[in-house]
Amino acid sequence: MNNRLLKVSAICLIIYCAIMGALYSSLFDSWQENIIDKFFVGHAASNEIVVFAIDNESINQIGQWPWPRKNFAQALDKLQSAKVVGVDVNFSEPSRYGLSDDQSLASTLFNAKSIVVLPVQVNTATKEQVEPLSIFKTKSSLGLVNIGEQGGTIRKIQKSEEGFYSFGFVVASSYNKDLKTPEVLRVDYAGAPKTFLTFPISDFLANKVPERIYKDKIVLIGATAPDLHDFFQTPFGLMPGVEIHANVINTLLHQNFYKNIPFGVSAIIILIFCILAAVLISKVDKFSKTVLYLTLLFMLLNLLAILLFRQKIIFPVLYADLGFVGVSVMLILFQYALESKEKKFIHNSFKHYLAPDVIDELILDPTKLKLGGERKKVTILFSDIRGFTTISEKLTPEQLTHVLNEYLTEMTDIVIEHKGLVDKYIGDAVMAFWGAPILNNNQALDACLSAVNMIKALDSLNEHWKSREISNEFKIGVGINTGEVVVGNLGSKTRFNYTVIGDEVNLCSRLEGLNKVYGSEIIITESTKKAVEHDSRFQIRELDLITVKGKKEPKIIFEIMTKPLDKNILDHFNLGRQLYKEGKWNEAIAHFAIGAEVDGPTKLYLERCQYLQEHPPESWNGVYEFKTK
Repeated sequence: MNNRLLKVSAICLIIYCAIMGALYSSLFDSWQENIIDKFFVGHAASNEIVVFAIDNESINQIGQWPWPRKNFAQALDKLQSAKVVGVDVNFSEPSRYGLSDDQSLASTLFNAKSIVVLPVQVNTATKEQVEPLSIFKTKSSLGLVNIGEQGGTIRKIQKSEEGFYSFGFVVASSYNKDLKTPEVLRVDYAGAPKTFLTFPISDFLANKVPERIYKDKIVLIGATAPDLHDFFQTPFGLMPGVEIHANVINTLLHQNFYKNIPFGVSAIIILIFCILAAVLISKVDKFSKTVLYLTLLFMLLNLLAILLFRQKIIFPVLYADLGFVGVSVMLILFQYALESKEKKFIHNSFKHYLAPDVIDELILDPTKLKLGGERKKVTILFSDIRGFTTISEKLTPEQLTHVLNEYLTEMTDIVIEHKGLVDKYIGDAVMAFWGAPILNNNQALDACLSAVNMIKALDSLNEHWKSREISNEFKIGVGINTGEVVVGNLGSKTRFNYTVIGDEVNLCSRLEGLNKVYGSEIIITESTKKAVEHDSRFQIRELDLITVKGKKEPKIIFEIMTKPLDKNILDHFNLGRQLYKEGKWNEAIAHFAIGAEVDGPTKLYLERCQYLQEHPPESWNGVYEFKTK
């Protein structure tokens, strides 16, 4: 066990160290980011941001792109009540409509009451800067609109690059100068495109948008028409650049920024889940349960990552998942390889006298078969063929062997079917027990059902043997007792037997033999009877109060009646027993005489009362003592 624990610990440590190395070196960060993208859900966007979109509808209304700059001048004139206007449109070249067109926009920018932010672009390869014409920069602020490479998902925005502040940072800071602005901002996307209040700019120019919509707010003007190719990949899919700027501004306005969980805290959490995986695999008894619990634990790990994300904390969930799955898979494979030989040994050793599901449980927990014993409550069954020695003398050796093998096979199958363990065969006798090595809360019920079915099966076997010219009719007696015994592997380290020992076992063996005395088929003790008395499948009657040889404590024994008995005879039997216990032999004899010819126990009591009438005991307490085994 210590060697196995050492190997399991080594596997966990190797995988854990590999994952920590990958996390420290950011080896899988690109895949990690793809997972984080899935955690985004839509939430309320700031009502301080309004987008006027250069969309297909506006292009159809105003005309072919690029538009005359007087259209933008008109828009800015109408936006005098807005606090900040961010125009994500490139004005780096003179208007194709002439100088007067540029001058109209320049004049509007110069006289604008609101703060206007214009875009700057920088070619990352050549470092070439694309800025608005100088006549537009007199009173305007500039913001870098470089968002990222086409095809790459936009997740983070630098505060400044190439000597310029980011467009969204400039707009947000112009709106509120007290905002804290991190050097690198992870964008908290509010949702899919058009999450922010958006209007076609053509509607705005046509006076269809009331001033209250944009007064004292941030207004962004930018392209959303697909043909203008200003789209980028985000966690919510393709999104126009102007809406990405809106999300950047929204993130800055809320001042609740994402932050990475400290490396040390991540390491501890990942270690805990790896250990939990190892414990589950080692302790859970069934593979299906192991998979279920590991799945639940895996879901819990990812739920933790999602909940932390909701709190603006980035947890390295991919690395944690890899560590958890890696430990789980490797330990399952290790356990399978390590235990396959042991499982094969257990299966081969027990397959002939244990139910398959019981074998499966033993395979999952072989420690239940350790050498040595433990005290457990079990139910024991002994069965024996009546007069087998006499019968065997009338059969040829071949017939005897065949009959005995058929009988033992049938009896064994019944025990196994009812989750019992066949302990041993003692000639024609069968010893079995329930409740070990696997706990069975219905052990007494299973044992009694086995006994009843054994009687029924023997009736069928007798008919079968008659057809083969074996005329002798076989009868069996069964004793069942429930109690505490010592159960375990008894013997040497190389040769042992899984069995039960103790007084309760000896008592059960005596019960089986008492069937010959009472003319009954199944005798059980009071402890067994209490466990099954409410089951309508059994007809049980109290049989006697006895002491067996070597014991002083009296025991009440009961009979499970396998064949229906006339109610009148049963009533007289019970009345006769009451009189018998009171020592009223004459009156008892009158009742027992009624059913003595058809009922074995009644016949026994009739003979016993007749004997006691002739040889009255010196003292009588209703307990009959058996002086022989």
